[in-house]
Amino acid sequence: HVGVGVSGKEGRQAVNAADFSIAQFRFLERLLVVHGRWDYRRTCKFILYTFWKNAIITMLLFYYTFFSGYSGTCMFTSTVWTSFSMILFWPVIATGLFDRDVTDEQ
Repeated sequence: HVGVGVSGKEGRQAVNAADFSIAQFRFLERLLVVHGRWDYRRTCKFILYTFWKNAIITMLLFYYTFFSGYSGTCMFTSTVWTSFSMILFWPVIATGLFDRDVTDEQ
């Protein structure tokens, strides 16, 4: 849940306790419709990306275990795991920064 505070005659108590603050109610529509849509799409893409990234790792380890004769040896070193996560982290950041299917004006 996200708290939105509207500054007004009552003072700034709601604004100080809120996650987001707006000056007037007319700005609430843009916050909900535009930024809410962007956040929803980015969250969905992040979940799908994370799922498929982990599914690929799991399938690689599954096939490696089968072909290594269930010996229990490690396929990847810790450096490879770290590099894999760091390299595949950048598309998530790029999606978060540049994915905007609607503009502010629409």
